[in-house]
Amino acid sequence: MAQEIERQFVVDTESQDWKKLRETLPKVYITQSTIHRGEGNKLRVRLIDDPKSGKKSAAFTFKVKKKSRKNEPNIRDEYEWEVPYRVALFIMIGHGEVTKTRYSYRHTDGKLWEFDEYTGANEWIVLADIELSSLDEEVELPSWLGQETTKDKKITNNSFTLHPYMNWSDEEKKWYEGLKKRK
Repeated sequence: MAQEIERQFVVDTESQDWKKLRETLPKVYITQSTIHRGEGNKLRVRLIDDPKSGKKSAAFTFKVKKKSRKNEPNIRDEYEWEVPYRVALFIMIGHGEVTKTRYSYRHTDGKLWEFDEYTGANEWIVLADIELSSLDEEVELPSWLGQETTKDKKITNNSFTLHPYMNWSDEEKKWYEGLKKRK
């Protein structure tokens, strides 16, 4: 078991610095489904395709949410184990899925960021996540990050499965666009 301490931000996709950086980053393609949602926990199955190596892998992840304050990162216990790709594919049948391209980036402060550029029904959504080693860990925010959405229930993989961006109202889309600029 590992503990996940995570913060999430919207990426300002109009930033020229972001556009230049994005083209240089390694990436994988992810398709995932949440196959169980409970009170504060979830079981996810994920398919991962690496276009560079051609490797395909799959994993189950069980996350148990712990209480954290509104201004703190999300804290979860996380259990993850690899499963055969075909088994994961079979288990995903009948469950809503989210597709995305994940980029990895090591910032100038040495910290690893992951960026999820959603595709399909959630095209136009780009989020950045950083995992921390402690609640009070300092983070240097890249200039192309927008607002923090760590605690926003509308900006999660689960919500994107249940209410994808393509079904958002014009008002919801305008709200999301506003998140691209930091306050």
